[in-house]
Amino acid sequence: MKKKKAKLMFLAAVVFELIGNFVISYTEGFTVLAPSIICLIIYGISAALFGFSLKEINLGIAYAVWSGVGIVFLAIVSVFWFKLPLTVPDIIGLVMITAGVIGMDLFGSAEEQE
Repeated sequence: MKKKKAKLMFLAAVVFELIGNFVISYTEGFTVLAPSIICLIIYGISAALFGFSLKEINLGIAYAVWSGVGIVFLAIVSVFWFKLPLTVPDIIGLVMITAGVIGMDLFGSAEEQE
């Protein structure tokens, strides 16, 4: 698998995971059938794409980017969609996470530098 294809699969995996995280809030603890099924399908697609992308992408870098993007995106969604507040420490933490994810993505892993 080519690196570009793996990165596209990784991006799709992250997008599906973000959608799944949004949908999970409507499952009410997996007691509402339709959102629960949709959520599980979306998470399954995300996990499969993530797994395939790991053939070419370093696991540590991929998981850090995946987690960081998810945290920042869901924090933003929670403010605008669910009307939940962010404190100053929350914002500082999100900025630090964003800077870390960008740094890891830009500079990559040791094997990518070779």
